Amino acid sequence: MDNQPANLQPNQKRISDLVDIKTLQEILDAFTTTTGLMANIVDVEGVSIFPRKGIKKCCKFCRIIYSLEGGKNRCQAAYKRAGKQAALFGEPYIFRCPSGLIEWAAPIVLNGEHVGTIICGQVLMWEPEEFFWIELRKMNQAITDDFEELFAAVGELAIVTGNQVQASAYLLYVVANYIMKAGWENFEQSREFARQRTLYHAEIENRKSLEEQLDKTEILSLIDEDEIIVQLQQNRKKAKLYLEGLISGLRYEAHQNLPQMRAKMIELLVMLSRVVNRLGQAVAPFLQINDQAWSQIYQTDSIENIGVLTSKAVDAYLEHLEALAIKPENPNIKLMIDFVESNYQKNLTVEEISDSACLSPGYAGRIFKDQQGMSIMDYVLKVRIEKSKKLLLNPHYQIQTIAESVGYGDAGYFTKVFRKFEGITPTQFRKVHKR
Repeated sequence: MDNQPANLQPNQKRISDLVDIKTLQEILDAFTTTTGLMANIVDVEGVSIFPRKGIKKCCKFCRIIYSLEGGKNRCQAAYKRAGKQAALFGEPYIFRCPSGLIEWAAPIVLNGEHVGTIICGQVLMWEPEEFFWIELRKMNQAITDDFEELFAAVGELAIVTGNQVQASAYLLYVVANYIMKAGWENFEQSREFARQRTLYHAEIENRKSLEEQLDKTEILSLIDEDEIIVQLQQNRKKAKLYLEGLISGLRYEAHQNLPQMRAKMIELLVMLSRVVNRLGQAVAPFLQINDQAWSQIYQTDSIENIGVLTSKAVDAYLEHLEALAIKPENPNIKLMIDFVESNYQKNLTVEEISDSACLSPGYAGRIFKDQQGMSIMDYVLKVRIEKSKKLLLNPHYQIQTIAESVGYGDAGYFTKVFRKFEGITPTQFRKVHKR
């Protein structure tokens, strides 16, 4: 094992930048202790991400190979090839190493990009026979002519079944990719925090300059609905820059006050939903974006995180608007949406809803999901939840009464559906939004 840097392209991610290498090493050590199998993580070039001293944890056979001239490079080239194959298939890949032993490679993938490989082995899958020794000598004669020590090291190797290989490969694949995903999310969040801080400090300087030029009594209106419409009609990049500026400006106005920050970000998202409606778009998908963002905004006590969550919601708005620009709304979708809005209290079926647009249930379901990003029945549930949230703001309505008014005869089932969509129960929602 070696920790020499690989020749990464600019867009490739280094595993060491995304996760705690020590944590990964501890997991692999625990795996080895439990199974008796050696495991390593290499980058896309086949080079170990762990320090050079990790070579001591290899099996004796591999330590011998690595000590021979050309042995290490040969192994790294094999790991690189195996990693590419594993990433291509999206699952663990079993192969024979250049020295004739069995190993397996499990790909580590982030956002569709192969960033590294778990290499496990080296093992035997059968008791060595005469042909094995002949083949082993032939495969290694280019790097050594002294096979006595190498053959002796084979006797220390584990003999495992095919099922054991598959199970251990899958275990490492799941664990490592889970850790990498968590590490990548933390890395992205830290990078977004840094970007938000930069924008915020730039806004402070900008505001200072404006305040020096204007009368102190003059009130500046930061959010301009008409200007947002103009910006949304620009390309996505320009609209994103403008809205990011609004987020930074509103954060400045909040003066590091958490409740004010929440209120201003929610105000911005409400304004965006109104703008989308004025642009003639179906508002339901954007309300769904808002609901998810609001729920997360209320659950965090970090001003920086509120800014990041709002920025992500803005990205979702722009992404959906961009998709709509490419794919105009099907008029049949509006017929079905109007039907649901007028009949959500009833026990609706896909057949009834598709009939409202004179479409077959199968075709209606396909075009609805393609346009709205959800199934027809999920949309029915969404409408019911939206209606119930408005009723929950009135403390005089009982939960059972609200459930019945939106099409649920059982308050318990209504609570289950509400929690699925909102992450909290109706009672908790009412407490959070208590007037």
